[in-house]
Amino acid sequence: MMAQTFSKVVFAVFRAGAFVCVILLFSSLGLAQKVVTARATIPFSFWAEGHEFQAGDYVFDNEVPSSATIHREGTNSAVGVSIILYEVPEDKESPRLIFVRRDEKYFLVELWGVQVRFVVTAEVKHRGEVNEQQRRVPLTIVETHDQ
Repeated sequence: MMAQTFSKVVFAVFRAGAFVCVILLFSSLGLAQKVVTARATIPFSFWAEGHEFQAGDYVFDNEVPSSATIHREGTNSAVGVSIILYEVPEDKESPRLIFVRRDEKYFLVELWGVQVRFVVTAEVKHRGEVNEQQRRVPLTIVETHDQ
């Protein structure tokens, strides 16, 4: 009886693993990632995934899947933040960054492209949050291509 229960559990785990592999395979087929590089002048210091950034000119790109790289112009370092696609609006929008003020600090919460909206993974619970101290900073698309 115990051997039969054990084999059922092993088979169930195997089926679940196979199902996950199939989903991963189909989610990557035919879906070329659109790589976007954009610039923004951010007139205030801000935080993203535990990193503080000073006011200045920044370059954002999504060359690595499920992440955005934040690079301050004039420096050699960049910080990657995890992002999740959460909405594809029906109409095209002006690209922008969305910051929310909490505890006297601005936090990068969302990155909006022309036809997609991403939320910073660490800020997913604040997705769509609107308050009177929210700041929107326009992004200027510099380059876009399929990867």
